[in-house]
Amino acid sequence: MPPFGNEFFGGKDRLDVDAKSLFGVARALDTIGSGFGDVAEVRAQFAIDGVVEPDWSTPVLDTSEVILLPRVGGG
Repeated sequence: MPPFGNEFFGGKDRLDVDAKSLFGVARALDTIGSGFGDVAEVRAQFAIDGVVEPDWSTPVLDTSEVILLPRVGGG
């Protein structure tokens, strides 16, 4: 979860959250790490079961592994 683990989640590299979509994951992470929601859209992206998913309305299953990644820009 670097760099977010140290900045928002007390150094933890794994968290369990209950969410139905990636929007729900972002909200749950903001509850755990206050302020994460303010920067998530600009600085974060998610992968579900190893596939980067740009659409945060994508459903998350109970069996899904969601990985939080820093957004990468370029040109």
